Amino acid sequence: TEAVSHLAKMETQIDKLTHLVSDLLDVSKIQAGKLEFRKEWFPICDLIDETVETISATTDNHPIRVIRRSKAKIYADRDRIGQVLINLLTNAIKYSPEDKEVVVTISEKAGYVVISVRDFGVGISKEHQDKIFERFYRVFDSRDKTFPGLGMGLYISSQIVKRHNGKIWVKSTINKGSTFSFSLPLSSKKQK
Repeated sequence: TEAVSHLAKMETQIDKLTHLVSDLLDVSKIQAGKLEFRKEWFPICDLIDETVETISATTDNHPIRVIRRSKAKIYADRDRIGQVLINLLTNAIKYSPEDKEVVVTISEKAGYVVISVRDFGVGISKEHQDKIFERFYRVFDSRDKTFPGLGMGLYISSQIVKRHNGKIWVKSTINKGSTFSFSLPLSSKKQK
């Protein structure tokens, strides 16, 4: 019915506003040095599987394939690392307008677990690749009309990863897609 349709639209808008407020709060906490972490040991594969299952339920057009080359446990804030994964996966889907798969790879390198999210979408030009992790940085070009956003997700993700003593980076080619990767230490002293 029409009432149900209006309620669904209202719920979608409320979800968007809630996400926006949450992002703004996180940015404020990051700037004030008050973004808190509740670290624990957990298998990274479990978190990735749960996150992929949740995101897969929101899209029929983008299958997500997971390649497991590590079964490592990490000492990190599970919810915050989940937030990074959600951001990278939703971006991969958003910037791949055609029905193309997204590939998540978990591997190990030099004492770190490395998680990569690869899409086969629009890609990012070289001039923007070094700047996209900056606060409120947006890529403005002819494609931008289709992909709204405020440029907070990658900034928040980069800060979460950095505060876990990890790194985040991107490799991308226009019209061939992007691979966003982040690394986290395989073993870490318990730090507050």
